[in-house]
Amino acid sequence: MVHMNKRDMILMTVIVLLAALSYILLHHGDGDNVVSVYVKGSLHGTYDLSVPRQIHIVGDNGIINDIEISDGSVFMKYSDCPGQQCVNTGRIDRNNESICCAPAGTLITVHTAKEPDYDAITK
Repeated sequence: MVHMNKRDMILMTVIVLLAALSYILLHHGDGDNVVSVYVKGSLHGTYDLSVPRQIHIVGDNGIINDIEISDGSVFMKYSDCPGQQCVNTGRIDRNNESICCAPAGTLITVHTAKEPDYDAITK
């Protein structure tokens, strides 16, 4: 049996606490699961992906963007911009995925621990 003195116990406690603190700090961002919405380069808001909500944005040029967060994902529900690429992007829910409505200047970006299926496509 190993005999530990008071200094050994204190050292062991400090090591365990430092290990726990390191783990918490390294994995702090994993549970964030948020959506950031930018309009013309400025942060419009940051929203929790687990809380359903509708976000209505009217741009300086009158273009309307209706964003919906539901079922752990986000999508552009409606936009009256030409082209409709932002609406056709569909739902996003993985880290660093984004939806852009260039005519309105709206950018939607997901920040989560859920990584994309592919990081590159090659032929």
